[in-house]
Amino acid sequence: MMARTLKLLVAASLVASLGACASGPKQPNPTPLGPAATILQAKMAWSAQVGPVPATFATATVGTGAGAGVVVASSNGAVERIDASTGQTAWRTQVKGGISAGTGSDGTFTAVVNDANQVVSLGPQGQILWLYQLPTSVITAPAVVAGTIVVQGADQRLWAFNAATGEKLWSNVSRAPALLLQQAAGITPHGDDLLVGNALGRIEAVSRVSGIVLWEATLARARGITEVERVIGITGAPAVAGSMVCARAYQSTIGCADLDSGRVLWTDKAVGDTGVSQNGTLVVASQGNGVVQSYAAASGAAGWTNDQLKYRHLSAPLLVGETVAVGDYRGYISFLSAKDGSSIGRVSTDDSAIQCPMVVVGKTMVAVTAKGGVFGFLPE
Repeated sequence: MMARTLKLLVAASLVASLGACASGPKQPNPTPLGPAATILQAKMAWSAQVGPVPATFATATVGTGAGAGVVVASSNGAVERIDASTGQTAWRTQVKGGISAGTGSDGTFTAVVNDANQVVSLGPQGQILWLYQLPTSVITAPAVVAGTIVVQGADQRLWAFNAATGEKLWSNVSRAPALLLQQAAGITPHGDDLLVGNALGRIEAVSRVSGIVLWEATLARARGITEVERVIGITGAPAVAGSMVCARAYQSTIGCADLDSGRVLWTDKAVGDTGVSQNGTLVVASQGNGVVQSYAAASGAAGWTNDQLKYRHLSAPLLVGETVAVGDYRGYISFLSAKDGSSIGRVSTDDSAIQCPMVVVGKTMVAVTAKGGVFGFLPE
């Protein structure tokens, strides 16, 4: 169930499944959870149901202050904007045929990609504005910034569209390896630029206006004999804070680069397949064996580790203030101290895996489960 599927790129419009397990040997049984610490307590403020949510989907955060919320989507075609304070639905739309990639939103426009490989633009009330047929499948959630939708195809090509009209603004081509991972990378806005993870183990800074690549930061280089061993794609959206951007290359490294120049500041060997979280001082990652590891953001020096969640198929961590939150395969969210990694609290959801990265809107932490449960938690 937790195996990752690899796909071989045959042509720009065709990606064929290999049906191979990329997770390696079967892991030991998940570590049982001990008694929950009560240093940090969080109450469930609200919950909603959107439908089944694949691990590759993202939760979009929109707005600030009153009315701020999240936009979520499910594989069965539901797209919903939820108020982060109240849990009330602002709008809900059904996309025919299901959704393969979602969700991106700037609060006015929202974008998903349907199962027919069409970009779908939604307006301020969730109304469908237009569809655009792509020549390839899409795994990574679209990015929507200042009325522009940017989509990364499975073949690594980027497209940009006017969210209101559907006009294609630009496209560019990025070289792809022979073997691609059926796992989302990510597009992170930063000012007028986009930080894009690609299948070659690189973070690219791309101009949102022109599509020109401004710089590249290589975090990993392909090694090994077989194509499977050489898979090094960036997994998870690049994490931006302070003067740096950090990310993970699949089953190989974690590293950070300078935001202005793309100069790689450090990399460290790390086996795992989920994204990282950072605040400019600390980088936190869930390793493949369930150990949660911290690093000094400036140097990459290893900090604290927490091994109490080993083999629990952890989500990417969420670092907020002095707390690290991480979800597991049974829908539990464990809270760790960002200072020393010690366990400080735990909450539960709906007994299904938390695979999508959790987000924070205002004071509300939002988690989405594989069953499609959307949960808002408030610290007490």
